[in-house]
Amino acid sequence: LQEAVRGADPAWPLHIHVAEQVREVRDCLEATGRRPLRRLADLVGLSERWCLVHATHLDDEEAHLLASSGAVAGLCPTTEADLGDGLFRLADHLDGGGRLGIGSDSNVGTDAFAELRLLEYGQRLTSLRRLVAASAAEPSTGGRLWRAALAGGAQASGRAIGRLAAGCRADLLVLDGASPTVAGLERDRLLDAVIFGPGPVPLRDVMVGGRWVVRDGLHPHRAPISAGYREVLARLVA
Repeated sequence: LQEAVRGADPAWPLHIHVAEQVREVRDCLEATGRRPLRRLADLVGLSERWCLVHATHLDDEEAHLLASSGAVAGLCPTTEADLGDGLFRLADHLDGGGRLGIGSDSNVGTDAFAELRLLEYGQRLTSLRRLVAASAAEPSTGGRLWRAALAGGAQASGRAIGRLAAGCRADLLVLDGASPTVAGLERDRLLDAVIFGPGPVPLRDVMVGGRWVVRDGLHPHRAPISAGYREVLARLVA
């Protein structure tokens, strides 16, 4: 691991899964005498280059170390729920100024809004309180989570994305303003409604890298993709 980090381009972000499961923590302790995140920090240090995926099972020292290091916690709530991994220490991380990104390391779910909703609701279930991600400075739970995920995702990918600004890649989601879910809402109230509101997210258009890939809710290659999927599925279940 040390050799790989030394040989990596300094501009590259570095991603690693760490402390995802209880057995992993136990095995690392038995083998090295240190917990996984502490062991990683001792070997290569932590900085803004790092994205630590999952980081689910941290003790108090590790939670403080991660939050203060500038590294991104790469959270995958749907995957972690699907595998029964556990819950990330979100409140401690945010209170300590920690950074986070949202994503999935499987195809169980690929909906960023759903990931953020599950992240917050999981915290509420275990802490027995509401609005875990909200703060006095950012009282909107949806707004705070969405902005944190955009900034953390940009940092973890090492790309100029996640902002409407000169020099950033044009990745856009356009909502259907006529949908009852978002009608009349703006800014943080809009984000709260999209993440925590009823029904599917009312997406209308999607732009990726300056190119429209979804217009009026339809992908231009939807028909052949659907046909190909059905063909493969029929072979697999035959």
